[in-house]
Amino acid sequence: MAKELLERGLVELRDWNIYFLDVVRGLKQEADRVFAAVEMVKPDILAMSISEEEIRGLKEYIKEPYEIEMSRYEELYAEHLARFGDVYLPPPCYLAGLEAAEKNGIELVGIDMDDETHTAAYCALVSGRDLLVHSLRLKLLKLRGFRADNPWDFAILWDKRVNNLRGFRELEREREKFMAAALEKLAASRKKIMALIDVERAGNVRRLMSNYEMRGD
Repeated sequence: MAKELLERGLVELRDWNIYFLDVVRGLKQEADRVFAAVEMVKPDILAMSISEEEIRGLKEYIKEPYEIEMSRYEELYAEHLARFGDVYLPPPCYLAGLEAAEKNGIELVGIDMDDETHTAAYCALVSGRDLLVHSLRLKLLKLRGFRADNPWDFAILWDKRVNNLRGFRELEREREKFMAAALEKLAASRKKIMALIDVERAGNVRRLMSNYEMRGD
């Protein structure tokens, strides 16, 4: 399992004392990778690429499970992702992160935008044209195949196709900046951090962290 983790997304940024585990939302088998990575790293802080509101929502779900409605895009994503294994909501990677943190007394932090910040960014960046085109191309996405040999490559390819409109693309860049800045603040504590980041966002978040380091910010 340790070898598989290293091959499938466990990346250490030594100067920051941060270990990244790139995860695929919705894939049930990702939970095992999260448990194994937490056991291996033994972090003081577990950061996840969801908001604090979403963490509270996961806790409520665990206490009293309820049916989760998916958007048409989410349904289509799940249909394609099912090629690689069982798909489940809420995302098993984050449910596992919550469970591992509570079991091991690890501080859990949501580093994505809160609802208010995300809504403001969405309204500022996503145009009416973006929304129209985004809604009209669902059929095209359903008919298209995704040439990916594994779920990580699929998630990245899916993201490139779904978020290639300018407004949506810029929104995701803002999310990445927000998460990188949050990790930078956590790193100031000098504690060991493990970051569970959606694979399609993880690469850019790491690049931003590296840029901070080179500038000496």
